[in-house]
Amino acid sequence: MKNSTKDLIEEIIELDDCPFTEFEVHGFFIGLVLSSEEQKTKKDKMMKFLDLTEESQPLTDKLTNLISSELSKDYLEIYPESDYMMKENIDIATALSEWTYYFLISYQNSSSSNDDLREKEILDIFDEISQINQKYQTDDKCSPKDNFSDINSYITKSVLYLSKRNSNE
Repeated sequence: MKNSTKDLIEEIIELDDCPFTEFEVHGFFIGLVLSSEEQKTKKDKMMKFLDLTEESQPLTDKLTNLISSELSKDYLEIYPESDYMMKENIDIATALSEWTYYFLISYQNSSSSNDDLREKEILDIFDEISQINQKYQTDDKCSPKDNFSDINSYITKSVLYLSKRNSNE
């Protein structure tokens, strides 16, 4: 997650005392930006689901515009720097799980969900990733980067695929 995106997310969370983590909010916004829903529906969903006030609307507009205009690896990657998670004492498995769960909540692609087998496969794998903490035990002997960098990379590449696919429709 690029620093400018991270800063905006932290501002939104702080302004409205939002009960979600930065990873949940980031995944939600990425899913929302890629969603095929009408703009008004997206805005309503964002404000209601995240329990945001009108005060945060300029920040949410700025964040969605930033993500939309700069949809790239830098803005999608959940933890781009290997030491970022270690400095922040964040559990990478939880971050990946939260991100994918909230992406799935906000992502809607009504026009092709049943037609694109690759999209269906991606969403099924995202569903599995969202359940990491419930279904799997992580190995404490391996470094978190070793365990989860491939998953992080898969998420990033998959979302880039979905964004390119959705922009071609």
